[in-house]
Amino acid sequence: MHHSTDDDSELEVRPMPVQQRDDSASSSSDSRPLHDPDSPSAVSSHTISITVSHGSSDHHLHVPHHATFGDLKKAFVLETGLEASDMKILFWGDEKDDAEQLQAAGVTDVSSVFLVEEPNNGVDHVEPPPVMTEEIAKAISAVLAVSGEVDELSDRIGALEAAVDGGTIVAVKEFDMAAELLMRQLLKLDGIKADGEARAQRKAEVRRIQKLQEDVDTLKARCYRAKPQL
Repeated sequence: MHHSTDDDSELEVRPMPVQQRDDSASSSSDSRPLHDPDSPSAVSSHTISITVSHGSSDHHLHVPHHATFGDLKKAFVLETGLEASDMKILFWGDEKDDAEQLQAAGVTDVSSVFLVEEPNNGVDHVEPPPVMTEEIAKAISAVLAVSGEVDELSDRIGALEAAVDGGTIVAVKEFDMAAELLMRQLLKLDGIKADGEARAQRKAEVRRIQKLQEDVDTLKARCYRAKPQL
């Protein structure tokens, strides 16, 4: 009779661990919503089975019915080593927000979603600032010195343009001298060994001088079009 009482007691206690397992599964689904597909607890009335296609691979997962697309990304961070910010999940061709639940989007049992890699999530990569060496600093200083002389030549050519626009016949030697001085600055730039930022500045200054040379040739042609050279 006592043994029978023990049996009755066991029958009353047995349902409690089952209830505890259900509560634990419900609780763990909030912190770890994705289950191991080989785990017995994965296949239940509270989970759905979906296929996640990533490149040439298919991953079959059992997930809680209330899981979000962000939960899928978290699982793949562990499985593939990708960053969550580098992932896009597509369902029926539409990118899904991390907070959106699978059920709300229409994902059901045996549905398929696609995982696409998008490095930096479209954010432009920021290059680290270039290292400023002593050689680069010297080169930049030399380019700036040439730039100062080109500024003066630019003013000089501007004065020639104003004279031509005013109908003044400017002596040919003025144009030739301006062209010669511009060529000297090009030679100075050519002698500067530059890397990094210094190289970019030198290239910009070369283009500037070439544009001024074209301006001098144009002004000379305008000044002496059908007019005798002095």
